[in-house]
Amino acid sequence: MLVERERETRFLETAFTECLREHGRIALISGAVASGKTELLRSFTDRCAAEGGLVLSATASRTDMEEAFGVARQLLDCVPADAPGLDEFAVNDVGPESARAACTALIELSMTAPLVIVVDDVHLADRASTDWLVQLAHRIRSERVMLTLAESAANWAMPSGCRIELVRQAHFRRMRLAPLTVGGVSEVLTRHLGPGAARSIASEVHRITGGNQLLVRALVEDYFDSLDHVGVGAWEVGESYRQAVLTCLHRSGPEVMEVARVMAVLDDGGSVRRIAQLLDRDPHAVTRALQGLDTVGLVTDGRFRHPEARVAVHDDLESGELTELHTRAARLMCKDGNFSEVAEHLVAARCVNTDWAVAELGRAAEEALEEDDEASAVRYLDFALSVCTDPEENAALRLRLLRAERRNDLEAVDRHWQPLMRAHRAGLLDATQTTSLLRVGMWHGRLRDGSELIDHLSRAAPPGSEPTEAVLTSTEHWLRHAFPHFLPRGAEFAPGSPAVRPSGRRTQAAVLLSTLLTEGPEEDERCSRVAEQILQSTPVSDDSIEPLASALLTLTLSEQLPLAARWCEELLAEAERRRVVWWQAIFAACRAEIALRGGDLAEAERFAARALSLIGMSGWGVVVGAPLGMLLRVSTEMGDFDSARAYLRKPVPEGAFDTRYGLQFLRARGYFYLATDRLQAALEDFRYCADLMTCWGIDAPAFIPWRNDLAEVYLRLGDEPTARRYAEEQLALEGTRRTRAYGAALRLLAAMSPSRDRVALLQESVEVLQACGDRLALARALHDLGRAHQAAGEVGKAR
Repeated sequence: MLVERERETRFLETAFTECLREHGRIALISGAVASGKTELLRSFTDRCAAEGGLVLSATASRTDMEEAFGVARQLLDCVPADAPGLDEFAVNDVGPESARAACTALIELSMTAPLVIVVDDVHLADRASTDWLVQLAHRIRSERVMLTLAESAANWAMPSGCRIELVRQAHFRRMRLAPLTVGGVSEVLTRHLGPGAARSIASEVHRITGGNQLLVRALVEDYFDSLDHVGVGAWEVGESYRQAVLTCLHRSGPEVMEVARVMAVLDDGGSVRRIAQLLDRDPHAVTRALQGLDTVGLVTDGRFRHPEARVAVHDDLESGELTELHTRAARLMCKDGNFSEVAEHLVAARCVNTDWAVAELGRAAEEALEEDDEASAVRYLDFALSVCTDPEENAALRLRLLRAERRNDLEAVDRHWQPLMRAHRAGLLDATQTTSLLRVGMWHGRLRDGSELIDHLSRAAPPGSEPTEAVLTSTEHWLRHAFPHFLPRGAEFAPGSPAVRPSGRRTQAAVLLSTLLTEGPEEDERCSRVAEQILQSTPVSDDSIEPLASALLTLTLSEQLPLAARWCEELLAEAERRRVVWWQAIFAACRAEIALRGGDLAEAERFAARALSLIGMSGWGVVVGAPLGMLLRVSTEMGDFDSARAYLRKPVPEGAFDTRYGLQFLRARGYFYLATDRLQAALEDFRYCADLMTCWGIDAPAFIPWRNDLAEVYLRLGDEPTARRYAEEQLALEGTRRTRAYGAALRLLAAMSPSRDRVALLQESVEVLQACGDRLALARALHDLGRAHQAAGEVGKAR
């Protein structure tokens, strides 16, 4: 089936017609591999034979290149057995005389019938045969002989002298075989698929194949294969195309194949210079090979036309070749500083065990994490871990891998915890790595191992470098505000390290929150100012999530709720944009806390539920008391006791109540008991909360005003003296600060005061709570104030 070959067919037929008139012709057909040269020659020779011509045909191949006169013998084997003058052209007796005699015999044979001599893939013919063909070409100008040769345009290997001798002949003609146009592709497709399918995919098929007929027909086969699993109207490039790609390459020659393999290894990332460097070849040779790939329809603009072409070439490489090329590519690209490309090649090499390779994989992983590509970071670190033989480096890699996986899979700790603890016990982790492991372990409830790590840090932390002291100071204050139960009394990880003006955002944030919880309300203003500075100057990263969350909580506890909300929304938006689930969960929980303290129950419920759903109960570990406690408190305040009971039934991890976050759940449970008239149970929870806060040294009213909580229970129990004592203690603790706790204490005192004092106390409570922005507490105070006005006979002021 010839398509778009009318001009070429006329060219050959004209040459044959002239041959019949004793005007010998040399016709050279040039075209890309698989462009239809063989099909054109077959159609032409069939017509010549039908018109009485004698056709002698041969096809050269790479195996013939080492056999002298191999192609010539193929031609002469086609001569009728009774033809005279060819006996001397014997297998073991070929020389100049016998070659000339063979030419003479063929010319004499043409006197009986027009002679059409055809050699396909002449660029692969042996030198002796090409010399003989040139000799024959010189003698046929006035004979009924047509010499028809077909060459691959991109791989002319015929000796230049032979080529020149052919071209200079007056009876020489050349025709270039062009690839199929979109119209030609459509015609091929129409014959196989019908006009409808052809119209829909012709342009795409042409783009993929460049008009190469072998590739087009391969895609037709893939189209039919796709019908079984893709369905009518859809199709996939598949195995037939991949096999056709390899066929084209193997027929294009070793130089072209070599460049194609490097392109496949470089994944289309190879310039001429880079390919030449990797192959240690002349750039001009690489350019010629790329032109050949372009001509054959596999490459355009230096890139494979379709990804499956690259896959075919890459998968055709043997394991040893693959390793060698990828390793060489990695070393070459290392000079350019492109860590991700280096890492991709090292992973693809599959067998790398050098310190250099492990270091490059680590650098690439850090770069990937900075770009929020944790999947690549995990691949690089996982591979580095599998080939690293140094125990200390292996431990460091595993810790980094855990941190990368934990971004979106907080259960990754289960896979790495025991190997990392073994590394710690073997002394393979430094102070920074130990504290990093500690933070992960404590979050996920590895409290016994955490205690071991804390004990190690508190005993084995001699004064050292400033960075080490900063890490230890940060860890000490982090434990003090988050896991105070596990901090040994009087323990100092970094004796003498500055606590007032610590360096480093992580240390600053930890010290701020610790100070706010342990030193009381007089530090609020300074802490909130520094917290905002931290938020302004700290970019979001895995290392900064904790200090950013601490800074947000510092603003929240300092009752800077609008400011805290604005910052939290910005951070949450960035976490969403960068699609890091862990970050989103942390900031959603922070936003829920801000909303709850502002009395916005709907927002608090929305964000707390989102925080819990993002990483689940197991992902939150022992810290789950924070989001779960907020949901319990919101449900209670809304009167949705069924939901509250459902939250109470959720299994809270062992050890959660040894953390600051457990206090939030404990208090929320106390309020549920209070709301459902289980007063003794509420009293027990509030007392337990008070005892823990006092024991841990974090008796901060801004965090949990437990005295108000106890006052409310005792008031409900009818023990007004005790209730008054706790409410007055709360007021005394607040001093001159007019906080939410202060406003709530005033409301409680009003409930226990004579009617003549009640209105004044409630008016002050309303003013304070209005200024603090706690809408829920304000609503309660306003309700009580209205009733107080009514009781005083001031109906006009009641509201």
